[in-house]
Amino acid sequence: MRRFHPLESLTATFLGIFIVLTILFYYRIPEGWKLLAQLIPLVFLTLLISEVRRRWEKIKVVRLICNFSPIFFVIAIYELLGGLIPYLRPDVDNLLIKVDLALFGVHPTVWLEQYFVPWAADIFALAYASYFFIPVSLIVILYFWGKKEEFTLVICTLVLGYYISYIGYIIMPTIGPRFTLASAQQVPLQGGVILDSVVTIVNALEGNKHDCFPSGHTQMTVICLWFALKYKRPLFLSYLPITIALIFSTVYLRYHYVIDIVAGFICAAVTILIGSWLWAWWFTGTTEKAGRSYISSPQRPLYPSA
Repeated sequence: MRRFHPLESLTATFLGIFIVLTILFYYRIPEGWKLLAQLIPLVFLTLLISEVRRRWEKIKVVRLICNFSPIFFVIAIYELLGGLIPYLRPDVDNLLIKVDLALFGVHPTVWLEQYFVPWAADIFALAYASYFFIPVSLIVILYFWGKKEEFTLVICTLVLGYYISYIGYIIMPTIGPRFTLASAQQVPLQGGVILDSVVTIVNALEGNKHDCFPSGHTQMTVICLWFALKYKRPLFLSYLPITIALIFSTVYLRYHYVIDIVAGFICAAVTILIGSWLWAWWFTGTTEKAGRSYISSPQRPLYPSA
């Protein structure tokens, strides 16, 4: 696998897992052949990008396309998961509801409705939607500000993080309190134009509804916050209040149980830890330097330029 760039290797590996699960549970999946017909071309496209990167990476436009191609794969795979996860096992919402009750003695989303204010819900809806822009803004800034080695590590770690969260969705399918606890809510989730628009857009774009555990919103924004702190302090200061509001919004807007948030923090820490060791091994064959620094000195770069 070290013959390939980690971006393509990670995607090909997860697609392989996806295909194997589809074949193993083919008898449960309606029109499973359509799912395989979409997954297999993605594998070939991943291999094609790998070959293009190897042959023509010195061409600036080619390098740009290859380096940002994971955005397409992360979105495409997420959408296709909706055709697999519902048929693997029953949702585990009841378990997570019991955990929240054991921790707090109440349903957090139901308890928070006493503080529901439409204008505040609009603000938190904006924070919730920022999840779709924070990772992209981070890698774009690192790339075009010339932080090429840092860009390589960050985007590889982010891709790893997304696939770890997808594995969580497969193992622990969950639809969240907006559906399971709707009958317990006394205050309708209605805000202004912003909240209504965000809810409508998210519902329309969310091809996989069983995606609450772990909280990907928490996991990926915390990873971005960590790298912003490490490489771009002004960006960290910008992300920090947005991240706090975003994490709170996942419960306030009834998308997640609190235990989902805890799992998101744990997955973020695991992703960062594994990422540092994995990329050190990938590019040097050793993890010796990983514990000391994600990026080595300019004289001896640990990671290749993006």
